[in-house]
Amino acid sequence: MEPRTARLSDGIALTYRVTWSLRRRTRKQYVAGDFADPVTYESESVALTCIDREARALIDAMLANHAEHTPGDLLQT
Repeated sequence: MEPRTARLSDGIALTYRVTWSLRRRTRKQYVAGDFADPVTYESESVALTCIDREARALIDAMLANHAEHTPGDLLQT
């Protein structure tokens, strides 16, 4: 999570940009994907909540599409 400043019409605000990786549980050095969220968030808690939802949706889609992963094979983000 990277804090950033944003210029607004009424001043400057602190926002957060998030990048995250999806890794296999069995091979932690193997990165299944690196993701940089194009959205900036107004707080750390909002960023973590949104990214958690995105990560879970991606994992669910991978499992539903019978990707090369098994349910116990994925590591939490």
